[in-house]
Amino acid sequence: PNYKQLIPESFEYEVPLPRDEVLDVVRRIAVMAQRNSPLRLRFAEGELTVSARTQDVGEAQESLPVSFTGEALEIGFNAEFLRDGIESVAGETVRFRLISPLRPCVLQAEGSDDFLYLIMPIRLAG
Repeated sequence: PNYKQLIPESFEYEVPLPRDEVLDVVRRIAVMAQRNSPLRLRFAEGELTVSARTQDVGEAQESLPVSFTGEALEIGFNAEFLRDGIESVAGETVRFRLISPLRPCVLQAEGSDDFLYLIMPIRLAG
C-alpha cells in the first residue's frame, strides 16, 4: 500500500518515553485488551496512563511519568500492533509523534529518523 501518504508532515505532540518501561506497561495492560478492545493511552500533563477494559472480564490501568505538556490527549490502539511497534524501535527511548486521537501515530527511536513505525488509532467509544 501507499503508506507514505499516511505519514503526517508535522505533529502536535512529540513525547519521548523510556522504551523498556512503556513496553512493560503495554504488555501488562494488554492482557485485559481481549478481542477488539483497544488499549487507551491518555497523555496528560506529566503523565501517561495506559488502560484497557473488556466487558465481563475487567479492567486494568497503569501510569508512568512523561514529559508531556499541553491539552490532554486520549488515543486508542490495537494492543498487538502497539506492542510490536514499540518492540521494533531500537534504542533506550521511543518517541511517540501524535496529532490527534483520529490521526496516525509515528513511533521512532529518539534522535534517529532511520526507522519509523506507523500505527493507526482505533476510535474510542465514550
